[in-house]
Amino acid sequence: MSGLALTLISAPSGVSVEFPGGGRSYACNGGRFSIGIDQTCEIVVRVEPWAWEGFCADGWGGRKNCGFTVEDSSWTLTHFGHTGTILVNGDPMRGAGSIDLVLGDRIALSASLVFQVIEQASPQTETEPPELLDAVAEAPWDEARWHVLGDWLIEHEAPHALMAAYELKLQHGTNDPDLIGDYAAIRRQRHRLGDLRNDHLVWKCGYVVSCSIWLGPRDASESIRLARAFAGPQFGATSRLTLQCNGTESASRLEGVLAVLPKTLRVVGLEFSAAVPSASLMALKNRPPKAHTIRLHLAEPLGPLGPLVDVLVASGWKTIDFEGTRLTGRAHELRELLRKYSSTRFVLGGTWIGGQSVRELPFGNARWASEEHDALLIDLETGAVLPLSRSRKDFSWGLPLRPLGNGWAGIGRHHDGALSSGDRIVGSGRTFVFLTGALLHEAYLAWLGSWEP
Repeated sequence: MSGLALTLISAPSGVSVEFPGGGRSYACNGGRFSIGIDQTCEIVVRVEPWAWEGFCADGWGGRKNCGFTVEDSSWTLTHFGHTGTILVNGDPMRGAGSIDLVLGDRIALSASLVFQVIEQASPQTETEPPELLDAVAEAPWDEARWHVLGDWLIEHEAPHALMAAYELKLQHGTNDPDLIGDYAAIRRQRHRLGDLRNDHLVWKCGYVVSCSIWLGPRDASESIRLARAFAGPQFGATSRLTLQCNGTESASRLEGVLAVLPKTLRVVGLEFSAAVPSASLMALKNRPPKAHTIRLHLAEPLGPLGPLVDVLVASGWKTIDFEGTRLTGRAHELRELLRKYSSTRFVLGGTWIGGQSVRELPFGNARWASEEHDALLIDLETGAVLPLSRSRKDFSWGLPLRPLGNGWAGIGRHHDGALSSGDRIVGSGRTFVFLTGALLHEAYLAWLGSWEP
């Protein structure tokens, strides 16, 4: 098969891969090449001494691990007969043997050293400048950045040019029937990302800006399907991603999934519908290179938070958001973490920490709302705060609320219609005060100053 290349998807800490000519991929239209730690291999794997034992334990074998033969229109992978295991799309190759490869096949030479067969980039095709994609990933709410990217796409007749043209013109109104018809056809096509057909995707100008991915309870090929999906150009500017898990079994596969996430991510969320030991989350040390915020929505963390937070901070996460994780009774533990990591920002809204405990956490690195929140609900009895966001799916805390334009509205007999700051909402047997405005964190602290439990 011609026109294919081998690209590096992920490599564990302490392991690097050198391709002929540099970069992260190798295109071959004929002949043979090999991968190994031996310097005579075309693709050389370099392992730091301190990482060697773990690398071998993860399945690596031999000085020359495997070879590839490219002849006419076919690619063939050959296992060189060492004791290690090679996984092709999750299926093991043990001992000497060969297998034919096709576009999209994923080859794991160890648990975290993963390659994929991809299409060669056409030298005549001009790809989007990485700095433009990175700019919109950094601030996806900034329409000016999207206009700059959109103008480039239109000028260079890039694959997403029509999407960009329509969405940018839509802001000023358009009645061009040809443009509308073409856009509708592309809109139907863009949802046919087979590997992510059941997941929630938010699109802009032909790119997935944010998405929520469900990790099934027994699907061992999760990282394979995600690697195939994320290799597509639609994920060139993805800023936020949430992994929805069902419990410990999903947590055990986090390392493989984290290794294939888009490199443009800034915010990674993790939602668990069942209790999970905090030790199972240590794979979060594998932070995407530009990610700065980890959002943990845990049904109930088991065990102390300290060891997990130690790993997250050491791995470079700048903001740790526990929104949706019930942390009542952990005020003392949080106080120590806030003091220990004074340069790390902790977002604690939605953790059901009572107002009295909040008063005992007078540290500037604790926040009760983040930039994407639109409003707050405050439990009148406990003083606990629940942040709201129109851009977040299913985050009305089970209360009779719904987004309305640029604000929120109540539903039901207690309050029906648009809400204003100071309004009260009744739900789940409790009464809440609704707050909105530009400075939600400060508004909550001001309210707390006059609150009498």
